[in-house]
Amino acid sequence: MAGLELLARCDKWQCGPVILSWAALEVGMRVANGIALGLLALGALAANISVAGAWIAPPAGSPAGLMQRMDRAKWIAAGAKSAQRVVYVFTDPDCPYCNDLWKAMQTARAPDVQIRYLLVAVIDADSKGKDAAILEAKDPAAALEKTERNYEHGGIAPKADMLPETKETISFNGDLMAALHIFGTPGLVYMDEHNQVKVYAGMPDEKQLRTIVGKR
Repeated sequence: MAGLELLARCDKWQCGPVILSWAALEVGMRVANGIALGLLALGALAANISVAGAWIAPPAGSPAGLMQRMDRAKWIAAGAKSAQRVVYVFTDPDCPYCNDLWKAMQTARAPDVQIRYLLVAVIDADSKGKDAAILEAKDPAAALEKTERNYEHGGIAPKADMLPETKETISFNGDLMAALHIFGTPGLVYMDEHNQVKVYAGMPDEKQLRTIVGKR
């Protein structure tokens, strides 16, 4: 038999059997399986990139100028009171890797390192409202810490409305993150011991985190 009768096709004028060869069926199934396997591979690759992260070349220009721009942003400080050694972190309240980073910072951070958190909204619809709830809290640093500690239970409740300056802060932080070619959270920016700007996108591993925030 040259083909396989699959179904009867009917239109306005006539009905008749549709004949499809076994060879055509086999080719179609191979193509479908190939597409499915390719999508799975891409998904796995994307997941690995999100988890592992990568060093990114900083934008061209003066390192001091870039760090001054970072300093002018509205950030939330944690860690050392002194600004002698600063690490900026782009973070989203709904980002699981940001929460992992926050927890890792508790033991990896050297005593002289100040962490400056820049809130952005890139994960989901609640991110911006949670940013607003933190930024407009009486004590934003305490609100951020409480949000991270309660991450598994949903964190802070999002605000339905926000002040114009809060919206401007979130937008500014997002633009700054994009200018640094950081397209996901977390993202870390700091000046190393050679006065060179370093940019890391994603969740650093233990060794990388010690390089960024550990003792020198």
